[in-house]
Amino acid sequence: MIEEYGWAGRVMSWLRVVASLIVVNLLFVAGALVGLVVLGLAPAALAATACLTLLRDGAFAPGGGAEQGLARTFVRTYRARFWRANLLALPFGVVAVLLVLDTAVLPALDGPIAAALAVFTWVVGAAALLAFVAALTVAVRYDEAPGAVLRYAAVLPFTSPVTSLVLLATLAVIGVALSLLPMLIPLVGFAVVLFVAGWFVDHRLAVLDPDHPRAADRRAAAMPAPTASTH
Repeated sequence: MIEEYGWAGRVMSWLRVVASLIVVNLLFVAGALVGLVVLGLAPAALAATACLTLLRDGAFAPGGGAEQGLARTFVRTYRARFWRANLLALPFGVVAVLLVLDTAVLPALDGPIAAALAVFTWVVGAAALLAFVAALTVAVRYDEAPGAVLRYAAVLPFTSPVTSLVLLATLAVIGVALSLLPMLIPLVGFAVVLFVAGWFVDHRLAVLDPDHPRAADRRAAAMPAPTASTH
């Protein structure tokens, strides 16, 4: 349908994506505040990931009503998985507190110990970030217990180190861009991060799981085009 309208159709498609990201970002902020931030961040992130996953899958038709569909999906996921999301995020919360404490201790140290602790902090922080975004997408795609999701999410980044490094670099670029344009953070900042991270994780899941919803698309794209018969 979009192809019939050429570049105008593509522009409208991108505008719909931007509008959807704004809606999801506002829902994320509202969900975090409803849970008083501490208890609201994880459910809001999981609900936003569910919305963005459906958005990438094309579940919301371009004919209209996407905003209402996103809102319903967010509220339904937020309410149904509130405590499960917090349980899923608990280990990452502990790691975050430890990393903050390590960062606070760094200025008091000198020499090789400070350098080693700084490297350790950055490595652990990067691994925890990768595992957390993986856990969000895995929890949305598969109806598994938090323990199973955490085990899978902890291993998933190491199944493709190159993809993980590219994801980290991409998130770093997004972080720099948002730091230069902080007015975008309450508008689309959180949704963009979750959208991009979810895309990378979903891409990897489609490679590993033949039953993944996007695995069929990957197989179809990999098949050679049929050649015309000369007879």
